[in-house]
Amino acid sequence: MTAPRAHPRALHARDGGDVLRTKICCTIASFGYDNIGRLIEGGMNVARLNLSHCTREEAETAITDLRRYLKEKNTTAQVAIWLDINGPKIRTGKLAQPEVHLKAGDEFTFVNDATVIGDNTKVTSTYTKELLKAGDKLFVDDGLLSFTVKERIPEGILCSIDNSGTLGEFKGINMPSYVIEELPAVSSKDALDISFAMKHNVDFITVSCIRSLEDIQEVRLLLGNSKTKVLAKIENKRGLDNFEDILKTADGIVIDRGYLGAEVDIEIVTMEQKRMIMLANIMGKSVMVANQMFESMKTNPRPTRSEAADTANAVMDGADGLVLSAETAIGHYVFEALDVMRRVAAQAEKNTNYLDYQVKMTRSVPKPISVSESIASSAVLTASQVNAAIIIVVTELGGTARLVAKYRPQIPVIAATLVPQTARQLAATFGLVPYYHDGTDANVIEETVNFAVELGLCKPGDIAVITSGQSVGFLEGTTTQMQLYTIPDTA
Repeated sequence: MTAPRAHPRALHARDGGDVLRTKICCTIASFGYDNIGRLIEGGMNVARLNLSHCTREEAETAITDLRRYLKEKNTTAQVAIWLDINGPKIRTGKLAQPEVHLKAGDEFTFVNDATVIGDNTKVTSTYTKELLKAGDKLFVDDGLLSFTVKERIPEGILCSIDNSGTLGEFKGINMPSYVIEELPAVSSKDALDISFAMKHNVDFITVSCIRSLEDIQEVRLLLGNSKTKVLAKIENKRGLDNFEDILKTADGIVIDRGYLGAEVDIEIVTMEQKRMIMLANIMGKSVMVANQMFESMKTNPRPTRSEAADTANAVMDGADGLVLSAETAIGHYVFEALDVMRRVAAQAEKNTNYLDYQVKMTRSVPKPISVSESIASSAVLTASQVNAAIIIVVTELGGTARLVAKYRPQIPVIAATLVPQTARQLAATFGLVPYYHDGTDANVIEETVNFAVELGLCKPGDIAVITSGQSVGFLEGTTTQMQLYTIPDTA
């Protein structure tokens, strides 16, 4: 007899029978089996591995540990794996120490020789062409460090340090006065990283500094028939200018405010974030907000009030997910950051008028809509009218479930699928509780109802609205039926 599957604490219904709808992504590195398990139990929905800061060997170990934990604990938790690849992002090189302190007014050299090990007087750069001239500015590490070019010298460029601060390894470099087009979207290393992603069947991939839909298409070409989803990471002015074309092509969006804020005037970033979230919502594509969410929690046990407010506003604006970057990758308060972010997001959800959101979405979506979307939006409306406890979406590739989530129903949505990767990928969509059913179509609804009852999301006598998604012969996202179902006493 098969042992019953365990439900992690974070999946269980809170007071009032609801669950946290906002998805939390944690950046992990050399974490180890036990710590990854703590993050899963604490409510991590997506695990991000940044190949600009870890090796493929370290990433492979983390992937193995995460999947082994889920299998050994026989848990119903669905945790997506997201691989972040460097792309055309310019970075600093290796240092003699993990961090060095730079003092304002001192001279500092960006050298062209990639074999040089940096210190507090110099560092290598992945961009070596003669572009900058005296008086130009460079920003490093999302603008935390600023440099002014003094002169070109044979080995690189000599700069003056504008402000004191700490320089780490492999930090992003912005040259705000220039648009650098000649860097390929996918370098030879990136191509190997994409092969690594396919080998390990990761769920999402991002390439940093996406500039245009052509960059997305180049990544898709390398992915071939892989089911890995491509998220477009918006972190430069070119990506911002081409956002609507990129949105149409990508499977989802990541708004990286740190690097973006070093290239675009800071007062513009907040408004652009709201605009990008709104457009992604209308398209029904997942959008995550990243970078400097709880930056102070790298070294402090609590976020600042402004960080908490920033996080809450992202949720209330319509973000599907929130990304913890350095807070969990190298921070001192990893588990506290995850817990506090979940609590802040939960409070923001309680104070968001999702009925008003549904009305605005219905008005904003370009007409005519597809039959599938019509049924999905009707399911949300019907659930409200009959006071349903849950919506169940049976789907193969996730299209139907995402359409239901697009209209932000006020009740939990269980996305049931017989495809393991679909379940993991749906862990990045707002409001969905993914359920992987390892049986057959014949009993998927019965077992999904049992799952929802065990989590406390519904009880016998409650009404469930059920939509059936893609079937054999239909395109992804095709919805064939909607029905009302009363939860039986035997569920």
